[in-house]
Amino acid sequence: MKTISVSELYHSNIDLKITDIFPEKWLQRKEFSLYKTNPRPCSALFFVCSDIEVSFFLPDSTPIITARNGDIIFIPRGYCYYVRVSGDTDKKIDTFTINLHFYDEQRNEFLLYEHIARVSCCKDNRVKVSLGNLSNTFHLEKRNLIKAKGELYILLDLIRSSMTQTDDFYYPIRKGAETFCKEWNKNEKMEKYAQMSDVSVTYFYRCFKKWTGSSPAEYRNSLRLSNAESLLRCTDIKIQEISEIIGYKDPYYFCRLFTDTYGLSPKHYRKRHQKE
Repeated sequence: MKTISVSELYHSNIDLKITDIFPEKWLQRKEFSLYKTNPRPCSALFFVCSDIEVSFFLPDSTPIITARNGDIIFIPRGYCYYVRVSGDTDKKIDTFTINLHFYDEQRNEFLLYEHIARVSCCKDNRVKVSLGNLSNTFHLEKRNLIKAKGELYILLDLIRSSMTQTDDFYYPIRKGAETFCKEWNKNEKMEKYAQMSDVSVTYFYRCFKKWTGSSPAEYRNSLRLSNAESLLRCTDIKIQEISEIIGYKDPYYFCRLFTDTYGLSPKHYRKRHQKE
């Protein structure tokens, strides 16, 4: 199945079919594993709307990506994965999942990515309002699919607008930044990723921080600690091994970072959540 870039999506004659929309509250449920063994039957756009973290994993527990407030994630049809949710939540909507198919002019289906990937990060409140309108149109107005499709095009345009605000910083470092995000558990120097993007290290740092809101080191640490938190809650892997899995050779350094971030040592964090 062919793929097109997100930027091409807004310059092509596309059609789409919405199959369902799920507003989700994760107050009670902390894991979703329906597609761990069953391939996803359609693609999806997944929106995080509250202060939670949603970690995506392959069936063998290999971490893929962690989504946070404002993140928009694309999940391709036919993919096997599962998710775990952490963080404080209340009675409001935490996530929206829009199940849909994209078609080109010849009615051939296409994907935005071949794997689970972050499309954009948009904390604009208009996106939440648009998601609510789309959900209400789809569920409450007798499945008015024509109006729902119109609402989805509005939503896609909001996503496009949010992306253009970061494009100037992202595209000059795109190749290096994508590789950096995939290699979050490696200890490669920033020179490698700057060189891949054909820019200086200083320019790579500056663009990366304006794109993500954090430095490359901060961003990598947040991904590592988020995945460590999931491994502590959901597995019996030794703490020293977890430190190595996520990329820290020194387990004492890992424990210190984890304690500073979560307020508990990895050992005490695991004990608390195993009791729960």
